[in-house]
Amino acid sequence: MKYANQLILLTLLLIAFILKDSIHFSTNLLSLFASKESIKTMNIAGQLGYSKEMLIAVKGFDLRSKYKIIKIAKELRQNPYIERVDTNTLPSEKLQSYYKKYFPILADFNNSTLSESIIKNRLQTIYKNQLENSLYTPVDRYDPLELFKLNIQDNKGNTKGGMLSLGDYGYMIRVTTKVSPSQLKEAKKLYETVTKILEKYPNTVAFAPFFYTVENSTAIEKDVKKILLISTIVLIIVYYLLIKNIRLLFHALITLSSSTIFATIVCTQIFESFSLLSIAFGTSITAISIDYLLHYYFHGFDRLKKSIDKSVLLGFLTTSTAFFVFSFIPIPIISQISTFALISLSFSYTVFTFVFPHLGFKSYQSSDTYRPLKLKIPASVFFIISITLFIYAFINFRFDENLRHLDYQNQKLTSIENLFKSNLSNRLKPVIVQGKSIEELIENLHKLHKQIPGTFSLASFVIDKNSCKEKKEILKNYDFKQLNLIINKKAEEIGFKADYFKDAYKFTANLPSCDVKQIDFDIFKEYHLSIVKNGDYYYTFAMVSDLDKATSNQFVKSIDTKAFFNKTLNTMYKEMIFYSLLAIFIIMVLIALSVRKRFVYAINYILFPLSLTLALLVTTSEINILHLFSMVILIAIGIDYGIYMSHTQKPSQTIKAVKYSLLSTFAGFGVLIFSSINALHSIGTVITTAMLAIFILIEVMQ
Repeated sequence: MKYANQLILLTLLLIAFILKDSIHFSTNLLSLFASKESIKTMNIAGQLGYSKEMLIAVKGFDLRSKYKIIKIAKELRQNPYIERVDTNTLPSEKLQSYYKKYFPILADFNNSTLSESIIKNRLQTIYKNQLENSLYTPVDRYDPLELFKLNIQDNKGNTKGGMLSLGDYGYMIRVTTKVSPSQLKEAKKLYETVTKILEKYPNTVAFAPFFYTVENSTAIEKDVKKILLISTIVLIIVYYLLIKNIRLLFHALITLSSSTIFATIVCTQIFESFSLLSIAFGTSITAISIDYLLHYYFHGFDRLKKSIDKSVLLGFLTTSTAFFVFSFIPIPIISQISTFALISLSFSYTVFTFVFPHLGFKSYQSSDTYRPLKLKIPASVFFIISITLFIYAFINFRFDENLRHLDYQNQKLTSIENLFKSNLSNRLKPVIVQGKSIEELIENLHKLHKQIPGTFSLASFVIDKNSCKEKKEILKNYDFKQLNLIINKKAEEIGFKADYFKDAYKFTANLPSCDVKQIDFDIFKEYHLSIVKNGDYYYTFAMVSDLDKATSNQFVKSIDTKAFFNKTLNTMYKEMIFYSLLAIFIIMVLIALSVRKRFVYAINYILFPLSLTLALLVTTSEINILHLFSMVILIAIGIDYGIYMSHTQKPSQTIKAVKYSLLSTFAGFGVLIFSSINALHSIGTVITTAMLAIFILIEVMQ
């Protein structure tokens, strides 16, 4: 048993090394708040190419700016992560061939019967324009009477001088990449390449959604490392000042490290995408387990060989029960942190309880005696104060509904994004449309177009099967052969060369099939339109002006992140309220059974820190979801102290142990206040305020 602690750590390090290829971490904070349904929807959007577009703009419209655009586009086309580069709105050759083939079906057709006199008058007008106009006027020999009119949206944006433009800012390039925001490795490579290219061209800006992934993940990773380093240094200093036993401190740090590694290994195997932020917060919670060691140290290790310390066991059970309940909350960040805390605390408790008594440590020896303050306030008064503070907080409660405020605030990239958004003329919003077959998908798109005029989708290029058949029937019933004869006869009478219009309306003879399965939908990718199959459904994009009206259809799904997160917040409220009430009920039952007459005294260690923290937060700021989650964590942490203080037979030793554990908890959580990530900063603020409240209770409550 002498080397059991070291052997445990070495074993875990060996396991971590063996599993290193399967241990992956995520730095995408916002994904931690998304529901499974929204994650599935966003995955489908990713398959369709959503968030894979990159925009590059060069300021100005002079020849130098045009030259920059051409040079940049040429360099970008050589990159393997780039699929397409557009500098103008001209359709590709494949798309032009498609227009030619499906022209009679796609174009609006005027099927009114024309008399010979009307035909002659129209041809005379064409002939007159040819003779009198100084500028050349092209003649459509295939549709001289203009019976067909094709209106196709390009949705690529404004143009100036034949080039794409970003409003009045300058020329623009639209780039279709093969990289989505979730592909961190590929995103970093492309980001570095694009940055290197644009360094050579001043007055050039670029934006893509995956830029946030690269820049924010780097910033978050640095911040988390900084916080973990500061926390570790502060904790080592605090532990040494508290314990003043180098060997015990050494073993305590080994145990805390082992518990963190063990929890990390287990969680990365349980969760598909485990967040670095969950580790940062989970490690801080792990530091709380030093409470178990401090109580054993101040009350004696030897007695653990005979029996388990009931107050520490009860404290561990209440805390672990709370985290066990919270681990079932179907919100990734909460379930991840709760699971990590449950595993690491259970590991630490086991080692401190069953291994440390056999390591030969002596109990804390000190001649210092605790001198309580003369001022003592009854527990009932603190209970009344807590209720009053809760009422005040409820009246002044303001909730921050924007989950993006929790993420790293990348001001530079946000300003560039706003530059593109404010100058782009297109205000349509993307939605996903689904169908059980490609035919049904196209039909649903046409329903959406009729419901919301101005919608842009594959229905702008592809007619649905029933409408196609109706159109073909109309065209077959129209006598184009007779029309061709009349046109050529009248044209020759007017003065046109013989057979000048010999091909007029012959394109209606061989009409294409109405089977949409025969269409190569890849040709529409230049408009960011494609079809993917996921499960039993086919999916594609549509751009709409009215999001609420569009999503009223069952076959339409929104991919608006703000709407996702607002929906997630409502779910979070309900889930957190339910599971928090369940945890509080279980804890209250455990307290009632264990402390009985001192129930109010013990429960104040939950109520007073919560009410004071909540009252201070509503006074100074809006409440975010992680403020609330941190308060939920307080339920698990605070009750430990209530149980310790209610059960103690050695008040001076217990108070000293609790104060030291408060100091260590502050050292673990307090450093989160220095984080530039509001999610961690919020947690640090709540826990630090609560520790101060518990310190007040220890000193003056009776």
